[in-house]
Amino acid sequence: MGKTYLFECSHCLYRAKVSGGADGGVHCEIQTVCCRECRELMDVFTRVHRRVDTGEKDGVKFPGFFRPEIPPSVLRDGKAGKLVWKKFALSCPVSAKHFVEAWNNPGRCPRCGAFMEQTGFPFRVWD
Repeated sequence: MGKTYLFECSHCLYRAKVSGGADGGVHCEIQTVCCRECRELMDVFTRVHRRVDTGEKDGVKFPGFFRPEIPPSVLRDGKAGKLVWKKFALSCPVSAKHFVEAWNNPGRCPRCGAFMEQTGFPFRVWD
């Protein structure tokens, strides 16, 4: 079970809904990254569980309402096949040329450099 928290900066009032580090569910693992060009915190996939023998791209089907800020579960279609983990390098979803680095709580604000504060309860629990 992955958890998404609300992080806030008290100096510049920047807010981000991210996991705050490495996290994972049943079918995917994510890592919070800080993009220096976008000056944003975001969760990106590091590993995704997929089927080997499917003809689909990466064996993953995302629903039509997919939003990048919500790590989705992989939808199963009942086809037989071996499940394997596909690894991804850390990269910015906006542009692969942007410089990103792993961000872990407690961490600094990407905009002003002050420490971010985490809310006590998860904003979202995902699988």
